[in-house]
Amino acid sequence: AGYRGDRHLPAARLVPPPVARPENPAATSFVVVDRDASAVACALTMNNLFGTGRVAPGTGILLAALPGKGGRGPLSLGPMLVVNHHVNEFFFAAAASGGVAAPSAMVNVAARTLIGEQPLGEAISAKRVHHSAAPDLAYYEQGMGEDMLRSLTGRGHAIGATATLGLVNAVACPGGIPPQPETCSASTDPRGYGLALGAD
Repeated sequence: AGYRGDRHLPAARLVPPPVARPENPAATSFVVVDRDASAVACALTMNNLFGTGRVAPGTGILLAALPGKGGRGPLSLGPMLVVNHHVNEFFFAAAASGGVAAPSAMVNVAARTLIGEQPLGEAISAKRVHHSAAPDLAYYEQGMGEDMLRSLTGRGHAIGATATLGLVNAVACPGGIPPQPETCSASTDPRGYGLALGAD
């Protein structure tokens, strides 16, 4: 109720107050879509970089580390599908990794693509901002435009630079599948080492 688009609301005034929660950025994601509008968006983790670092004898399978307290894994693993179930039409799929910034990075790409109608590659490459409220600091990617930084500080945000904010893999089909498969594009985040392929 107290939201104002022109002013930063200090996190300490939020009810309930935000709680800092460490997130393990050791995760990966993938997205697969076929010509019939079947789609999979998946984000997964071994709860640590290379899990336990041990291989199950005789299998070649790397063992995952135990999840956090109470059996909870990372909160940031939330893939996205945008479809019209009434006519079985697919429009967008994305999954992200990279710790607490992963969800905001994925939503940023989705908004730029679906609402702003920006080409998918441009949307994924665009500089990002992330604010989780704990700490009460707006992180921005290095190279962010000065106008955006002035806008943030002018609204009362404390800001801090970081190298990357999330890694996103996505497929966008603005015209929908199955009617307009030619409108589809796949893209992987240039911040990482992914691969995006299309096949007929």
